[in-house]
Amino acid sequence: KDLYESSLFSLGEFFGKEVSQHSKAMDVKELKYENGKVIFPIETKAIYEKFIATGLMPYAISREAGGLSYPATMSALYAMIMARADVSFCMTITLLNLAQIVARFGTSEQISNFASKAATGECLFAMALTEPDYGSDLNNIKTVAIKSPDGSYTLTGAKRFISQGCGLGDHSALLLTLARTGKSEGGARGLSVFIVKSTDVFVAGIEKKMGIHASPTCEIVYEDTYGEILGEEGMGLTRYTAGMTNFMRLSSASGGPGGGAGVYYECKKYASERMQFGKPIIEIPAVAEMLHKIKRETNAMRLIALETARVIDMFQHHQIRLEKAGLPDREIRKDDKIKYWSSLANTLTPIAKYYGSEEGHKCAYLAVQIFGGAGYTEDYDVSRMFRDSRINTIYEGTSQIHVRIATGGIIAGMAGEGNFKKYLIDLNSDILNPSKYLLEQYKLLEESIETLRSLNEDNKKEKLSENLMIQMGRYICSLLYERSLTKLKDIEVLNRWTDDCLAYVIDSTSISLACHYKIQNL
Repeated sequence: KDLYESSLFSLGEFFGKEVSQHSKAMDVKELKYENGKVIFPIETKAIYEKFIATGLMPYAISREAGGLSYPATMSALYAMIMARADVSFCMTITLLNLAQIVARFGTSEQISNFASKAATGECLFAMALTEPDYGSDLNNIKTVAIKSPDGSYTLTGAKRFISQGCGLGDHSALLLTLARTGKSEGGARGLSVFIVKSTDVFVAGIEKKMGIHASPTCEIVYEDTYGEILGEEGMGLTRYTAGMTNFMRLSSASGGPGGGAGVYYECKKYASERMQFGKPIIEIPAVAEMLHKIKRETNAMRLIALETARVIDMFQHHQIRLEKAGLPDREIRKDDKIKYWSSLANTLTPIAKYYGSEEGHKCAYLAVQIFGGAGYTEDYDVSRMFRDSRINTIYEGTSQIHVRIATGGIIAGMAGEGNFKKYLIDLNSDILNPSKYLLEQYKLLEESIETLRSLNEDNKKEKLSENLMIQMGRYICSLLYERSLTKLKDIEVLNRWTDDCLAYVIDSTSISLACHYKIQNL
């Protein structure tokens, strides 16, 4: 705990004093592209080199590869702190920690050649999944990997929207590339993951984007490009890509409260100083309510992100130990601890990602509104924060994709003796006197689930399922909010959180009622 705490304080100091102070410059200068090369602002390169020296960079990479081997809970806290300062640089560091996948599934040579170099900052990592014609539809990707008689592979194809695919300055990137193995037909079974050096591909261009201006989003072309296969052939989508996306989705969920905290403190400072009608605007009830909403929503996003990380931690380290011991996948999946907690994580992760990204953007929207006309200019950081927050609902799977992922897990997990239902009951057991609002939300949730379960039309069920996602996200956050009150000892803090919690659960109950009404009547 002492190590974790000192690490977080050091991270906060670096991102507060170094990164946040150069966010505007990095945003304004943007990235340049010339003849296959991406040119970064000097501030970005300088900050990256400084951050290497702190030793904090490889937080999720295993100790065998030279990293800190922190649990998912620490990864979530890291992402919150980093995203509060600058979303672009947060992405750079989060992606670098994808090296954990190589440290987990790679050979000893790959760990030494690739993961260990990421741990020292010598190289970066990128996730090369998306193709020009296939966004989230990974089953139909066309990039092909051909196996030579000597056992080596070469890749041919193109990838688009690849964050950090060019590396950074003199530091190249290692592209974890999803490709179809040999001549296998469509579907997940024919996909494998390959480690490809960015120096061996052609960066055909970078996107000019609404936000995250200092984060390169690349189009990558592979032409008979050498790649090293990671793990087993044919397991790319089901094992390795799933590990990458789940890690990044937790980071995305954590980015919501990170950005929420950023806009909250910007707004609090501005509203305390901006005078209108003879008083600071923070004393105007409508403004005060917007500021309070940002605060309580940020608390809720933080609670669900950290709870998701806790659930992941409940099985992940055990799972990695079993993998290192040489147990086959089918045996690991039978482990009772892994079966229970991984099933919860598979449902909770998309809920947290959806909730954090959507509500984080709404908080940034409110921030611009608090600043008024000044917020719509580039004179204040909230305009950049608003633009940067928008991507969070799109990358690592759009909000609509996460609704599809979670809905089945929610409906199945809440049936009878389902795991998710047991989990919620267990969380509830810590609350001696749940509010009437929390009880009402659960009743509405159960009724909505029953209605959706009874629908025979898949199209109608899919049309209405986002309402269920909102209800479940709001209920879990309300539950965690009320549960947190049982943990607080300081009376002043408890009183403040009690007020925030009450406002939040009233909001959530009204929203839940609206979603329930749509499910029952549309």
